[in-house]
Amino acid sequence: MEVYERLDDLVDLIEGARGVPLSDSCVVNRTIALELLEAVRALMPASLRDAATILADRDDVLEDAAREAQAQVGAARDEAGSIIEMARTDAAAFAAQAQSDAEQVRAQARADADQTIERARLEAERMVASDTVRLEAERQAGVLAQQANADASRVRAEADIYVDKRLAQLEDTLRAALDQVGRGRRRASAATPTTAPSSVDVTDGFYDFAKDPEVAGELVGGRRRGSR
Repeated sequence: MEVYERLDDLVDLIEGARGVPLSDSCVVNRTIALELLEAVRALMPASLRDAATILADRDDVLEDAAREAQAQVGAARDEAGSIIEMARTDAAAFAAQAQSDAEQVRAQARADADQTIERARLEAERMVASDTVRLEAERQAGVLAQQANADASRVRAEADIYVDKRLAQLEDTLRAALDQVGRGRRRASAATPTTAPSSVDVTDGFYDFAKDPEVAGELVGGRRRGSR
């Protein structure tokens, strides 16, 4: 291809140029070199020039893509950080709420247990007090019963003594009365004439028991007791 020929001419020009002493530089005819380069440019196809342009633009595209990718990575990193921070905050809030709920449940359970224990203690004290009151009432009832029995026995004994004493007094009074009656009858028999005057009182010489208040009271009391 002609383009390669022009490039070969350019190479020959550079290789045949006069060198500069003590260096790799050379003296090249500028006009000829530029003409050869212009000829090469003119011989290059348009697609190659477009490819060169695309290759030139590729770096810009790659740089833009790199910047976009870096921006996306940064945005993703920031979003991930925000999500992680939000998740951490939510987890901390959830943990705090769970701990608060657990504390409330423990406090309520502790309060319920304390109330149950207090009710059990009060019930036990009430039962003990009730049993103590019952035992004390039974003891006092027993003491009162013993005292009542003792009082009843004492009253019965005193009543028996009193009745025996009164009966003894009545017996003595009746005996005296009977003796008086006997003496009256004997006097009446000894003094009775063969023919008794009609004006004689047949009760004369007899003891009038009705006039003796003590005997009358004993007789009345005896009849009353007998009537029962």
